[in-house]
Amino acid sequence: MIGGAVFFGYHNDFLKKTEDRIVAEILTRTADAGFKVKDILVTGRVQVPAEELLACLSIRKDMPIFGINITEARESLAVLSWVEDVSISRRLPDTIIVELKERVPVALWQYRKKISMIDQNGVLLTSDNLNAWKHLPMIVGEDAPEHMNELFGLLNAEPKIARVLVSAIRKGGRRWDLHLENGLSVKLPEHDEGLAIRRLALLVEKGNILGRNIEGIDLRQPEKIVVMPIAMNEETSDGKNKKTSI
Repeated sequence: MIGGAVFFGYHNDFLKKTEDRIVAEILTRTADAGFKVKDILVTGRVQVPAEELLACLSIRKDMPIFGINITEARESLAVLSWVEDVSISRRLPDTIIVELKERVPVALWQYRKKISMIDQNGVLLTSDNLNAWKHLPMIVGEDAPEHMNELFGLLNAEPKIARVLVSAIRKGGRRWDLHLENGLSVKLPEHDEGLAIRRLALLVEKGNILGRNIEGIDLRQPEKIVVMPIAMNEETSDGKNKKTSI
């Protein structure tokens, strides 16, 4: 039995080495016939650095084109944060085609004093070199990325509000506070956020609420809107900085 096991192991190892030699010889002959990598054509690349892509791809010039493991090459690129989807194919005799679908950044996420850029699904893209993306709205809070998609969907239905959104802060894991371009803070309710945003849009359209001296709006109560005027100093306030309901 021991002798048989040794022979079986030796036999399998011998067959494997023989198979590897045959495959290597075939690949060499196909490469000599012109079936080797001369070019890598990448489409859809905007944000993924070219050098990072090539390093992950591990495909070098003059490699036998039939020796490239397409599945492994695809999996190596799929781990890049910017890559949402990727397909890789051969264009015989000498070209590798890489088709990328990159993630689209929609917001900056602030958590524990660190700012990162994320896509619509909350996938973290990068935390470096964010100056070019400072026009994106910022969301704040540990669970903000998980609930961002729903909020942004409601805001996109009200483009006048979406255009002036600066940041959205997740409060207590239950609701949002919005901060708009003119410094206005808006408290949204825990439920029926869409209705509250619609009420805010009507205030903007009909009441020019963004052009008034208002510091905040509280929409948490469905039966009324609480407006907080901008606080003024004692000489000029004359008691006019109190909360009012409309």
